[in-house]
Amino acid sequence: MKRRLIVSILLALAMPLVAQTTKGPYARIAFLRPHDGDTVDFEAGYIRHLEFHRQAKDTWTWFGWIIWAGDRQRWFVYATFGHTAESLDHPVQPAEDERDNIANVTPHAQFVGNALYEFLPALSQGTGEPSSTPRVELTTVEVTAGSEKAFEAALASEQSKLQGETLWYRMIAGGSAPRYVRLRPRPNLAALLNERSTLPDQRIAKATIEILILRPTMVYRP
Repeated sequence: MKRRLIVSILLALAMPLVAQTTKGPYARIAFLRPHDGDTVDFEAGYIRHLEFHRQAKDTWTWFGWIIWAGDRQRWFVYATFGHTAESLDHPVQPAEDERDNIANVTPHAQFVGNALYEFLPALSQGTGEPSSTPRVELTTVEVTAGSEKAFEAALASEQSKLQGETLWYRMIAGGSAPRYVRLRPRPNLAALLNERSTLPDQRIAKATIEILILRPTMVYRP
């Protein structure tokens, strides 16, 4: 009976970990805007905050990029990928995470956006989690209302022609809809410039292309 009890306890303890490490289609992509002249202190504070995730044994991976080209130059993009709906309900120690954010991050930056996305493998080349390359092209597309199916069909028709990692996500919540995001991770700027990728000519209300730089010290992996 003692052995059965021990096995039951171990299985119960393991279940939350399995739920959080199972891969799924959902991603969170969010933005921080450092205060003017406070970039160095912001980065130091964010790195301290990542130490909280390490000490808390967070099972999520968090990417971190700085926007290098775009109207939001120097904004920080942080994101986590490959989640199930169930795992999104179990972030690491939410109250403690918030307290650590207030102590280390918010004195130096403002939270300016947070959205939930679903990965679209039929439109993409690659998995739902981007490669950790030095550069990433981030394209944000807003399409006209009611044209989502036509837009996705146009992308699907070109999927077989994709030459490199190209990841499409559909926004579920967090901003004006319908909205899509495309990530194109590449080893350098030349690879992005030499491999231009077009969008469907019609059905797009607005498109924004930005280039991001990966900050390895601002990335957390369990």
